Amino acid sequence: MEEQILDYFGSFEEDSRIVVARHFFRASEAHLYAARLREAGIPHYISNTNIMTALPLGGGGDIGLHVRAQDLEEATRIIARLDFQKQQSADPDFRDADLDDIEYERQLSEASTNERLHPYWYWALVLIALLVALRAYLRASGAVNRWWDFF
Repeated sequence: MEEQILDYFGSFEEDSRIVVARHFFRASEAHLYAARLREAGIPHYISNTNIMTALPLGGGGDIGLHVRAQDLEEATRIIARLDFQKQQSADPDFRDADLDDIEYERQLSEASTNERLHPYWYWALVLIALLVALRAYLRASGAVNRWWDFF
């Protein structure tokens, strides 16, 4: 069998109606779903992968997986099965964590909180910045000639 690129629809009848089976946010996920459709022998193609890869800051969900209208029912079943499998594997199971894992996560959490500055330092830095800006304004307006007159 001759290998074809994944998002190539191949030959189809002129009167075939093409519909979108699903929209995706990431091209990699669309290609995984397309591979399953390809295994099932369903002709398909993926649209908008180039623009969503080049400009990923768009609205998202614009990558389409297209099939023939006559194959939509079977494609929808395959897509639903893949969505279910993805949902099952996405739910983390924390019952497998042992005491070493819990201790490691606790140390990571403590390290990240210890490395942050205390909130008072932020307010002190903001106050210093405001004082410098006020001094610059007063010097520019001529109200203060020397820097020590301000303090």
